[in-house]
Amino acid sequence: MSFRINRWKNISIPLLSVFIVTGCSISPKAWEKNEIKDASKQELVALDKTEAITKAISLDEAIHRGVKYNRQKRVSMMQSALAEKQFDLTKFDMLPTLAANAGYATRNNYAASASTVFEDGKPAELADSPTYSVSQAKKQTTADITFSWNILDFGLSYVKAQQQSDKFLISKEGERKVLFNITQDIRKAYYQAVTAEELLNRIHPLMKEVRIALQDSDKVKSLRLKSPIKALTYQRELLDVLRDLASLERTLIFSKLELAELMGLKPGTAFELADKVQSSYELLTVPFNLSTMEKIALENRPEILEGRYRERISQKELSVVMLSMLPGVSLNAGYNANDSQYALDNNWYSLGANVTWNLFNVFKYSPLSDAADAKIILAKEQKLAIALAVITQVHLSTVRYQQAVGEYKLSKDYLNISEGIYEQAMNANELDMSSDLLIIKEKLSYLLATLRHSAAYANMQNSYGRIYASMGINKDSDVEYPKDNISEQKNDTFLAKPIREEAVVDDSETTVQEAQESQVSQEQNAELLPDQKLTEPGAFVATVDDVNTKDLTNTHILIDVGEVLNITGEEYIVQQDDTLSDLAVSFNEKMKEIVKNNLWLIEQRRITYN
Repeated sequence: MSFRINRWKNISIPLLSVFIVTGCSISPKAWEKNEIKDASKQELVALDKTEAITKAISLDEAIHRGVKYNRQKRVSMMQSALAEKQFDLTKFDMLPTLAANAGYATRNNYAASASTVFEDGKPAELADSPTYSVSQAKKQTTADITFSWNILDFGLSYVKAQQQSDKFLISKEGERKVLFNITQDIRKAYYQAVTAEELLNRIHPLMKEVRIALQDSDKVKSLRLKSPIKALTYQRELLDVLRDLASLERTLIFSKLELAELMGLKPGTAFELADKVQSSYELLTVPFNLSTMEKIALENRPEILEGRYRERISQKELSVVMLSMLPGVSLNAGYNANDSQYALDNNWYSLGANVTWNLFNVFKYSPLSDAADAKIILAKEQKLAIALAVITQVHLSTVRYQQAVGEYKLSKDYLNISEGIYEQAMNANELDMSSDLLIIKEKLSYLLATLRHSAAYANMQNSYGRIYASMGINKDSDVEYPKDNISEQKNDTFLAKPIREEAVVDDSETTVQEAQESQVSQEQNAELLPDQKLTEPGAFVATVDDVNTKDLTNTHILIDVGEVLNITGEEYIVQQDDTLSDLAVSFNEKMKEIVKNNLWLIEQRRITYN
């Protein structure tokens, strides 16, 4: 016997040692440089797999490419596909279990045993030469196939499969929400890129012209043809113009890159835009009134549909609680076989049923039911909160759109006046009645007026897209509602406040020199210009650079009731007696961050300081 034990030790100990050493030998393995290079090449190839650009890209084409190739959209699609696969998996949980087993067993000796008589509550002593019997061979092969079905598990799996189907539908609505966001972002980026493409072609020649004027001024200063103070002042003003142009160039130069990213194009891919900067654009209209838009939004917004699906999931949770209280009934049937030579029958069938019930579940029903009811109530309240937010966004989008239309009309008038002054200045220059500095400044003013006009149109396009996004539909969606243009609405509650006039244009004749001086003295209220001009005695208009460098706590910021502010990513309608400093405290946000998210305050000269 001891020999057998030692022999098993000699075999088992080395085998156990091998398994232990193998398990402890695993260590982190970093990527090799060659592997990283190969992976990078594959990723670059994957990024290049987009449809070739054969013509200038229109807005519709840009949106089409964004929907098809945008990486964020593709991630959302993969998440929906994953949710669909998970839903498919839950269907199999409802099926019964059908298990097939096969086995082989062997031992080094027979399982021989002896028996004795049981008397007086204890077994009798074995005889000196007991007779041993065997009922099992040293080697044995077995097989069986068993069918089992738990009825309670089937019911729970059925309800959970319904819940998973709702989760899949939620993921599809999330995909649709991403689609709306991408469409909105592309619409905004497209018109910014159109503006940038046109204005950059104007900025570079003007920068070259300013540099030539600086070189000429250096010669004039060196020859002392002007007093030093006049020469230096002239150079400073030229440098101010050059600085403004550089700031403008820095902002515009990234526009096409942002559009390319949204379309899923690799940075550096060359493409042209079909739209061009125009002196006048067609106004956009939305063919629905506000009440119709509310109905469309409540029927189509992804967030609303998500809320309804979540409410349905919560309602099914109550069914899960009720089913879990029931006893579990299991049914099973099987076919068995072995090759034992000692068995009378080597094949047989078996049937069975089993009931299991945890009696303590009765005490858990009340709290579980209350929790499920609370989830249903919460889901309903969340759905109503989302519905209110959606309706509010519909109204805000119309207000923003009407404001954008008003700002566009104002920018168009401003552009026409700037163009007229620029033409008069050029005519005066031909008659030697105007200086080079004023010509350069008028070119800059005309350029900025064009930028503001294009930016106002881009903002109007963006606001127009927001209206459809707030309703959860596309412009070309087939919606069965009567059409009634929102521009014809008479409901003063939701109409945008008229844009305040900052100056009245006098049609009386003025000389070119007076018009130029008046134009130069105005604050160039584009967010790109850091130049500061006095608007009131001792008061300066703040610029974007001031937001980054100055303390805004001592500034005067004008906001009106009904205006919309973007605070911490949410839209807030200004109420009576609201101030920006109070809102910063209420939302726990810095004033500087609020201003950065609402740069129109700078554009409309709302921020001043002493």
